[in-house]
Amino acid sequence: MSDWKEVYSEILSSYVGRYKEARGNSQLRNEILAEVKSEILKHEHEDSVGLPPHLRVAIRTVFLPHLDPKDQDDEIAIIQHILAVTRKSWEESCEGEDAREEKAHHTKAGDYKKAFTAFTAVQRIFKEEMDVYDRERRDTKDPKSIGQRNRIIQQWWELFLMRGKQKLGGQQKNGTSWPIDRYRRKNLPNMARDLIETVHRTMGSHVVMFVAHEAGEGQIKIAMFETAPGDGKKSFTQSLESSKDWCDVLSLHMSMPIGHCLVEEDSAEKHEVEISLDEDGNAEMPTWSGQKLKVQQNLARAVFQAAYAKFTKKPKARVPWGLLIESPMEYLDSQSIPEGFMMKDPSKWTKADLGLLWDHWQTLEAEEKVIVSFISCKKEDAPLSRQNGREQ
Repeated sequence: MSDWKEVYSEILSSYVGRYKEARGNSQLRNEILAEVKSEILKHEHEDSVGLPPHLRVAIRTVFLPHLDPKDQDDEIAIIQHILAVTRKSWEESCEGEDAREEKAHHTKAGDYKKAFTAFTAVQRIFKEEMDVYDRERRDTKDPKSIGQRNRIIQQWWELFLMRGKQKLGGQQKNGTSWPIDRYRRKNLPNMARDLIETVHRTMGSHVVMFVAHEAGEGQIKIAMFETAPGDGKKSFTQSLESSKDWCDVLSLHMSMPIGHCLVEEDSAEKHEVEISLDEDGNAEMPTWSGQKLKVQQNLARAVFQAAYAKFTKKPKARVPWGLLIESPMEYLDSQSIPEGFMMKDPSKWTKADLGLLWDHWQTLEAEEKVIVSFISCKKEDAPLSRQNGREQ
């Protein structure tokens, strides 16, 4: 029996150059492999030639020595992944009729609500076949598709805004054109919702969108829009504490004036701090004298955090610094900060800022008053008693 690689050497060598040049483009390489396979199957040889069971994998193996070293490593990983998936699929298919029937049983009560029709069975089989096809052909090392989708979404949003400006140019009220900020306030929410629904419907992507615009007098208005989860579960931004923190930090970034930004603390500059609480759970005046600026900033942050945790009755609830910076008196008791004090993220407080805080809090402590107390919080952080409008 002749060696298939020698018999079809001319076909294989004619595609090596194209395959090598297609490095980084998994879709193009899959198309080339399909062409080579088609050519081999089309040109049957007179002699008896045994083709390997996984012809596309075998073709990859033939092309392997002609690739660059780094490309070879990636190609070997893809080959190993395909063989592992194929082996697993074969093992599952050889489990026997009883094992397959056991595996096909529903595991959720909700699956028994509707009859398992012939169409439902075809859907399940099709999904399993497509899952196997996808695992065999996708390149998990290449995140390019995510970047491409992000660019497309950005282009769509810019197109939405452009259309809005064109509409604004033609809209008039009482003979005068509408101001741009009024148009944004009226139409921006609908534009954002239309975009995320279109992206979710056409691309299957879950979208979290933060939108900000100048509202005059140096103010920046921020709104967040998110694709509604189809399974009735919590949305991404409310599902985990880390997601909530991410939203708070991003809102804070966007609320900063143009030309300013927050800088993450270097891991080497992070300082663990501890503060004391009184019998009622209120933060006591920390020992700040002689401490470095970073330590003082973290001590002040911890005082606000302790006060917020007491008000919400949730130890893990994080201070919404973005909201606090925008409207401090809406969330803080008026005595918590000195008059005229500029609320910022604690990492932005200078020694002069902190000096004002320490002096003010020492005065309150000398009068046996609580140094920081909250009067309001984010809606999702509100304890049950306050959500129901009564204290328990």
